[in-house]
Amino acid sequence: MAESAVSHSHPLDTMLAVSDVIRNDRLAKLYARVLELDSPTVKELSEGIKSSTTTIYEDIKHLVEINLLERVTETQPYRYRASQVDMTIQAGGETFQITPTLLVALAERHSNENISLYIDRHGVSGLVTAIEYGRAYTQSKMNARIMAREQEIPVLEAETILQELQEIILEAEPDISTSLNIEELDAAVDERPDE
Repeated sequence: MAESAVSHSHPLDTMLAVSDVIRNDRLAKLYARVLELDSPTVKELSEGIKSSTTTIYEDIKHLVEINLLERVTETQPYRYRASQVDMTIQAGGETFQITPTLLVALAERHSNENISLYIDRHGVSGLVTAIEYGRAYTQSKMNARIMAREQEIPVLEAETILQELQEIILEAEPDISTSLNIEELDAAVDERPDE
């Protein structure tokens, strides 16, 4: 079952809206930019996005209609805020968490070669899984060796994507705790059986 934190939306509507953004790079970039700037105007958005102002207006209108953006001012110039998406989807015995972090990572796939390559190799579902590892990595509860072993990928690939995602996670999830406990981390690696 999917749950959503987007207000005034049925979870199915939110899932479809998020799916729309996942498939459309321009919408993902716009959502990520609004999230980054907190409550920008269209003019502020147009300074960082390579689209015409008309296209930005149309995309904002669409994102407002599907409840992924909300207008936060009543007078012009209007300011917009990104809705905090938090969905859990279960499919085929696996659970995937869809958050703004995923949308930001997808928005960066064409400007970030490492994220693009990871998506090419493992798909969006692989990226969702990597983000979960990335959260644990950012909180010093995980390292690249553990991810590499569990996901059966090279350690260098795991380290590369974890470092890329750490920056995105810290930006998109500023409340995440980042305390480092090396002894606890090493103990976790030593406790895992070799396969």
